Amino acid sequence: MNVNDLPPMRELLPHQGMVLLLDRVLEHDAESTTTRVSIDRQTWLKRDDGSVASWVALEYMAQCIAAHEGIRTHLRGVPPVHGSLAAIVGVRLYRSYFESGELLRVRSRRARGRPGLGVISHFCTVHEDRPTGEGQLLAEGRLSIAIPKLSPSQ
Repeated sequence: MNVNDLPPMRELLPHQGMVLLLDRVLEHDAESTTTRVSIDRQTWLKRDDGSVASWVALEYMAQCIAAHEGIRTHLRGVPPVHGSLAAIVGVRLYRSYFESGELLRVRSRRARGRPGLGVISHFCTVHEDRPTGEGQLLAEGRLSIAIPKLSPSQ
């Protein structure tokens, strides 16, 4: 799929304004989505020196999952479904903050679950985003999201 054909991030996620932390979708397929985060663009939770605490990676991961599910519903012609974080398992943060000027690659890959059953689980990673592709692993873990059960037509 050509990610340039997708609607803007604000149409894929229920987040708006400074709470929308993802810049754009870099890659998408049926099982995974990769997004970009620019630390310089962040205004919410940014420190005085321009850095962002690494625990914010949990929100980057959750928003990447929401983008993945939002793309899936968009492709079926259905509005995005709002979900809630249900569980965080095995999260590892490999540094204490993200530096001003850094670009991050956030990837979510479906691990298990089906939206029709109400819970989905994604394995997520956050890497440095380098001109040559993926850089050093900065955070990883599995997040489960509770979502409303969809009708068979959705």
